[in-house]
Amino acid sequence: MTREAIDLVAALSTARRAAHLYPETHPSYAEAIAAFERAVSACVVQGPCTLTVYAGRLYHENAALPWDLPAVRSLTETLESHSVESVTFHPQVAQRELVALLHALSTKPAAGFDLAEELERAGVAGITVGVIADEEREAADERDRRKEQDRALYERLLALMRSLSEQVARRGAPDLDQAGILVEGVLARLMEDSAAVLGLTTIASASEPSLFHAINTMAYSLVMGAELGIPEEGLATLGVSALLHDIGKVAFDLDDPQQMQQAQLLHPTVGAEILSRLQDADRTPMLVAYEHHMGVDGSGYPDREPGYVSHPYSRLVAVADRYDHLVAPRPHGFGLQRDQAVLQVLRESEAGLDPMFARLLAKAFGVFPVGCVVRLSDHSVGVVVAPGPSPLTPRIQVLFEPDGTEAERGRIMEVAGSGLDIVEVIDPKDLALDVFERL
Repeated sequence: MTREAIDLVAALSTARRAAHLYPETHPSYAEAIAAFERAVSACVVQGPCTLTVYAGRLYHENAALPWDLPAVRSLTETLESHSVESVTFHPQVAQRELVALLHALSTKPAAGFDLAEELERAGVAGITVGVIADEEREAADERDRRKEQDRALYERLLALMRSLSEQVARRGAPDLDQAGILVEGVLARLMEDSAAVLGLTTIASASEPSLFHAINTMAYSLVMGAELGIPEEGLATLGVSALLHDIGKVAFDLDDPQQMQQAQLLHPTVGAEILSRLQDADRTPMLVAYEHHMGVDGSGYPDREPGYVSHPYSRLVAVADRYDHLVAPRPHGFGLQRDQAVLQVLRESEAGLDPMFARLLAKAFGVFPVGCVVRLSDHSVGVVVAPGPSPLTPRIQVLFEPDGTEAERGRIMEVAGSGLDIVEVIDPKDLALDVFERL
């Protein structure tokens, strides 16, 4: 059958050339199509006829077709350019389907073009195409799928915080069971990819800043806790505590300047009172709500007796809380870039913040935390997607090439070993970037 396969390839090549040169009404076109149809019929007498591309050669069954034949070389290169590894002709193939194949093979390969999908859209059933797995495309599809899952997780957390706020506003007690379930979902993601959890904090919104702050503080706290080696059960408690650290603010109208000022000073006490309503519940969230504004040097609030030592989780959450306020856009925060916020947290560890947890944040996040948009020494621009082997050499996704053109989506680069340095951190707003969408 190899002879018939060679004749098929030759007839296909002639038909492709005729399709380029002649209109469908021209006798030479009709003759080439008819010859192609006869060659296919001869090849499928005993069943389907499959041509396979492997390692740059064209095969029929287990026999490589002669490379010295121009038609064989041409078809091999065409199939490879379309990421096709096999074409199977079935006995019932119709002439119109052969013509559809010719047109599809004549289409210039481009991003997103799929020969198999093109034939399916043309209603071709007598020819099947095996497509070479595009690992980069599959990886990109997987990243997009996980990103949608991460965004959905964040939306569920927002819905939870709205629900808890409504419960407290009705002078009820928050439902910690639901909070615990969602925190466990974040923990599961943290175990898979801590960078993805940090990536959640780049989701931005001009509305509901207090809800976003609660979720981000939880995410930062969990990443720090995991870096510290806290076991999973302890992380679950830490996550719920961080999520509810500002629950006392729900009792105030934060749009009223006077109440906002009261909320700032009183929300730790009010939050602890709210969480004290929970019967037989872990008291850690109540302590964190009460203590997270107590400085380790005796500063802060509420007032306490000399020598009072706050819970370690309260001191950790205080660092996460401060970091999020530093990176939050104005008017609700300071709007610092993430690298600047790490340095500021370290500076403040000389006063109210716990020095150990401030250093822990710097270690867990790196000099250039996830979400930083950076310019490299070759003038390319990228966004930090994960820590690297050293604090100064994170992993980045390239956004713009050195000449300013947009980079291919999903191109990841290790700064370590690249011979490049990070020379500048850029405000994403200057490039109109949605950082979460580019992680």
